[in-house]
Amino acid sequence: MSVTPFKPAKTPKSERRKPLPRLPATQFWGLCVVVFMVLQFPLVRLPVLFLSTWAHEFGHGLGAIVTGGRFEELTVFPNFSGVALTATSSDFSRAMVIIFGLLGPSLLGVFMITLTRAFSLYRLAILALAGLLGLSLIWAADGFTIMTLGGGAVIMGLIGWKLPDRALLYIAYVVAIAMCLSALTGFSYFFIGNAEVAGAMYRSDTGILADLWGGPHWLWGGLMVVLSVAILVAGVFLSDRWARKR
Repeated sequence: MSVTPFKPAKTPKSERRKPLPRLPATQFWGLCVVVFMVLQFPLVRLPVLFLSTWAHEFGHGLGAIVTGGRFEELTVFPNFSGVALTATSSDFSRAMVIIFGLLGPSLLGVFMITLTRAFSLYRLAILALAGLLGLSLIWAADGFTIMTLGGGAVIMGLIGWKLPDRALLYIAYVVAIAMCLSALTGFSYFFIGNAEVAGAMYRSDTGILADLWGGPHWLWGGLMVVLSVAILVAGVFLSDRWARKR
């Protein structure tokens, strides 16, 4: 007597994995309004302020690296101001360091909104953010910076690893939207010539651009605002348009 072993029917590939959920456009824009309102509370805004400061200083460091310089130290202070120490070999490289830093929050916001809204890669968006925070530890200059960067990397990593898709969808959207709104409302720094950081006076980023390329610092501040807004508006609306098509 021969017995033929039972073989379960194979599940078609199209049925093995459910597509990730996607927010309708009305819910997406409604969530933008809700996040904006919630960010008016100072305590809630602190984590976003930290991410914005980190993106700014990390952008300075990346600007140095891509133009042949060195990223030496990154410091985030308890009041969530920050400083990036870089080494450059030319005025052009130094200017790129400044521009990358000024555009850092906008670029991070668009990066997050593109992964979430355009491609529904919620888990990848959160894990990528965790990875960038962890990578920043290479240049962390003090204990507080190590604690905040490391803590942020661990929290984001656990969120991206453990949470189910539905919960992760909203968290990824909230983080992405908050980063875009933070970049859009954080332009006051662009229009000062000097800045006080941790009790010391520094030449502001737009002040350095004015020293390098001439003109008043507020002119460079205005140009950077226009560029930042263009990046944010294009990133958000193109991502939403892509999501509607899909």
